Amino acid sequence: MKAMANCSKLFLDFNKVITPSTTEMQKMKSSREALEKKITAKLKDKLNQNVSYYTQGSGAKDMKTIIIKEDGTYDADRGVFLPEKPNVTGETVQKYIYDAVKDHTADGAENRKKCIRVFYKAAYNIDFPAYYEVKGEDYAYMAVKGDGWIKDDPWHMIKWLVSHKDSNGQLVRVIKYLKVWASKCNFKMPSGIAFAVWAANNFSEKLDRDDESLYETLKNIQSKLFWGVVCNSPVEPFDDLVSKLNQDQKNKFKKELDKFVDDAKEALDENNQLKSSKIWRKFLGERFPLGIDEDVDAKEKALLFSANRILSNSAYLDEAGKINTTNGVPHKPHRNYGD
Repeated sequence: MKAMANCSKLFLDFNKVITPSTTEMQKMKSSREALEKKITAKLKDKLNQNVSYYTQGSGAKDMKTIIIKEDGTYDADRGVFLPEKPNVTGETVQKYIYDAVKDHTADGAENRKKCIRVFYKAAYNIDFPAYYEVKGEDYAYMAVKGDGWIKDDPWHMIKWLVSHKDSNGQLVRVIKYLKVWASKCNFKMPSGIAFAVWAANNFSEKLDRDDESLYETLKNIQSKLFWGVVCNSPVEPFDDLVSKLNQDQKNKFKKELDKFVDDAKEALDENNQLKSSKIWRKFLGERFPLGIDEDVDAKEKALLFSANRILSNSAYLDEAGKINTTNGVPHKPHRNYGD
């Protein structure tokens, strides 16, 4: 069996690089709370309703798939929930939220189809989608520009994703790697939630090997999308999460996915960690750490071999200080397995 370059440690280090720190998240929380005060006051004034808030998407506490993109920014979603259906349209509620926050930062805000996005230059963006709740129902209704109120509650998506999580957090990390890849491409890619659903449905857990897990998951996604790029939401409204992509964008994505699968296999088959890491960098960017210019797996196997010999009292130490099984003086058992 051919030796493979184990890059899992590099992936774990990469995960730290692409994850906002506690300090960064606290700073964003402070910004969010200041915005919420303005939104709360505006909606109380306009609708006479007391709103509540729910962190959803990549920032949800049970998922935490937020990534720092190559430009240093990251995004968060904070749902604005009205306790009952207002006597105005969803677009009017969106406008109230927009008016409340549009002048809060120097970079302003944008009234998008499903949310109000507030920009903090070179830092983060905070999205505020609007919902209303119905007493006795466990679903909320989202304001969607041009479509009114749509039955769509982010809590159900989070619950579904959490049900697919593994105990080692590998699925969450794989989702983050996929999102970094998508953010690095210079054309429109599927959304983060689409990648999360694809990853959850096609996840291949590989204990202590994030590189292998990413490759196998990519390969499974590739197989699932063989006949076409579709990502049906597993919860209401059961819509296609990639419907915004036109056919040309879908074709580009499939072509890029095929390249990633092929090159990921090449990276795994490469026995030199440095060469392998350079292949991963093509898709994950230069923040991905460079490996060591050696066969890491072979070195690890040699160390384990030495450890077993030492523990079994069958190792020798030669004149050069090298551990072996035939020449030199008997090596006393210990737990320091350097060669």
